[in-house]
Amino acid sequence: MTNNYHVLVSGPTGTGKTINANQLLTFNMGENYQYIPITFSAQTSVNQTQDSIDLKLEKIKRGVFGAPVGKKYIVFVDDLNMPKKE
Repeated sequence: MTNNYHVLVSGPTGTGKTINANQLLTFNMGENYQYIPITFSAQTSVNQTQDSIDLKLEKIKRGVFGAPVGKKYIVFVDDLNMPKKE
């Protein structure tokens, strides 16, 4: 993530993927990184997902939103395969 690559962690249920990712994002990423956790379920809608992200963004200028100056956001999506089709 610090080298600007997307990361996908896959594996069987119960192997600690979520715990390890949360630990890394919470304690080891440094002050210039902030993360937005999103946990999907079968009832998660597109609007809920967008709202979760929009709440964390700051207005940079008219029509442009992003992370605070000098920081980067990491969006952590847990259980990627769970959302219902829309």
